[in-house]
Amino acid sequence: MKTRFIKHLTAAIVGVGASVALASCEDYLDVSPESSFTAEEIFSSETESKAMLGSIYSKLTDKNLYGLALPYTFKTNTDVEMTSNGNQFSTSGNGDEVHCFDVRSLWTSLRNTWNSAYSAINYCNDFIENMEQSPLFSTEVAENGPTAMQQMYGEAKCLRALLYLDLMRIWGDVVFRTHSTEASESLYNEGVTDRDEIYTTLINDLRETEKYMMYSSQLDEGVERASREYCQALIGQLALYRAGYSLRPGGTVGVMERASDYMDYYAIAREYLYKVINEGRHSLSLESFEDLWRGECNWSVLQGGDVIFEIPMLKEYSGSLGYNIGMVIGYDSDHPSHSYGQGRNNASLCGLYPFTFDPRDLRLDITCVPYSYDEELNQTVALGKSCVSGWNIGKWSKLYMNNLMTGSGDNTGINAIRMRYADVLLMFAEVENELSGPTAAAKDALKTVRRRAFLPEDHAEMVEDYVDALGTKEQFFQAIMDERAWEFGGEGVRKYDLARWNKYGEVLVNLYNKFTDWGHRANGLGVAGDVRDRVYWRELSNPGDPNHTYIEFKGLKEYGDNIGDHPASEGWVNVQNYAIQWYYLDQETGEWTIHDDVKWSFRGFINYNNASTVQPTDPVRYLCPYPVEVITSHRGSIQQQYGYQ
Repeated sequence: MKTRFIKHLTAAIVGVGASVALASCEDYLDVSPESSFTAEEIFSSETESKAMLGSIYSKLTDKNLYGLALPYTFKTNTDVEMTSNGNQFSTSGNGDEVHCFDVRSLWTSLRNTWNSAYSAINYCNDFIENMEQSPLFSTEVAENGPTAMQQMYGEAKCLRALLYLDLMRIWGDVVFRTHSTEASESLYNEGVTDRDEIYTTLINDLRETEKYMMYSSQLDEGVERASREYCQALIGQLALYRAGYSLRPGGTVGVMERASDYMDYYAIAREYLYKVINEGRHSLSLESFEDLWRGECNWSVLQGGDVIFEIPMLKEYSGSLGYNIGMVIGYDSDHPSHSYGQGRNNASLCGLYPFTFDPRDLRLDITCVPYSYDEELNQTVALGKSCVSGWNIGKWSKLYMNNLMTGSGDNTGINAIRMRYADVLLMFAEVENELSGPTAAAKDALKTVRRRAFLPEDHAEMVEDYVDALGTKEQFFQAIMDERAWEFGGEGVRKYDLARWNKYGEVLVNLYNKFTDWGHRANGLGVAGDVRDRVYWRELSNPGDPNHTYIEFKGLKEYGDNIGDHPASEGWVNVQNYAIQWYYLDQETGEWTIHDDVKWSFRGFINYNNASTVQPTDPVRYLCPYPVEVITSHRGSIQQQYGYQ
């Protein structure tokens, strides 16, 4: 029987933690935080220790971390998530350039995320060190399992590893500290540590930590706390990144390399990912893909379902999912016609991405939404100004909420998922393929993910036949690349997947060329084929809700010469130019040229001027520069990287 667990960690831990919250400075690598309680008092009490742990979870909700920046700011541009700008030369000064591979070290958001991450890491270090001195903590695990104090100790280590993982995905080599910073330390003479060393240290640490942790089903707060299965999955994830490629100093913008011992880490990843699968505590068969996201937007999660761990947010106090990321909803605060509040979606999907799905894939309509809602909750067409990007990410929507917010803006309280069982299955399939080729175990994992994505009547063709036909290691890897794109659209994992596969440059070059190709063909400069040159749409009344209208489209899931053959008498009078606007005849020069949105979206890697020389094997400068304040404060011990100024 399905049982849905109502999330309450944010009240039980984060809220309680405020009573003993650690005071924090704003400077990077804060010294050990202070409290009105002594460490001895706090860590001699399970209740106070839990409240102190809550202060760590509370820091993770910051908008510079998982409240906004880490789910959104650093995740584009890819063939899945994409941001565009109609001015190819635009330098906004507010950080948009990270999306087009032209980010600047002076960007304050870089500094804010760096500082916030290290402040949270220092909280973790302080918690770990004090827990090790607690009279209630033991390194020996009893026969009946870990204690509450051991569980919290493991949690702090998992959260520290999570923060370091995200720091390395953004900056590469970073400052690495596993003890709290004291006021007397000369930390600013400290340089960065090679990311491989950091990964290895974290992996080994968590392998020792696993035994201290409980399963989510044993925790009152469930997946809102880092659990044993999350620890196992995180080890697998860290090992996968340790085995993968990453950008290293060298050449003009760096070189893509991986360590010679990468196969050892694929083996570690397989071992721990298989633990999660073999222990059978999570399943994708308990809820549909749509129900998963409806549950997330209603602050509830199915116990034993897809979600393994998520950062708990506080409703109306933290969280931007459903507002900055998700469905656009109009709202007139002076004359409100509904109670959902505004949703503005700063994130969007690539204009080509929806057409990579099979039309029968149930994930398509949940992930890729071509409409928004106006202030009267009528649907309006939303494909972006140029359709290069602009599709809404439908996984998060205030319209899913049964228990509405009282405010009109963000702080939705929707949790930030950091690990799903689907991710475990696909990571396992990937490493199994790398080690042994497309084995039966690898295929079963891929089939499990695809089985939820299609109706039962389509399983024979789209699950069994599709996967069984993958006969080579190369074919199976391409299928994993595709599946991860379809499964995690809008969740911001694509950029770092492409990097660790050393596929980023190849995908961007192919994507740029596909925009160009579709633009050519849409304008009659080749065979139209599968190109969506224009999209037709009409407004219809909703039979179940006659006060509101919805949009019906032609030309999104189908294509061909007959798409435009719809009689006006049936309401097909609205036309949205699509690929036809990606390539146009410049009236001033008399030459065909690609749209400025395309030029901007790729400009730091491939652009209209260098497109003929950029190769798919060229490295993408996807890592960010160190914040300028970090360079200056470390007195020469940290140098800028990858050609950044």
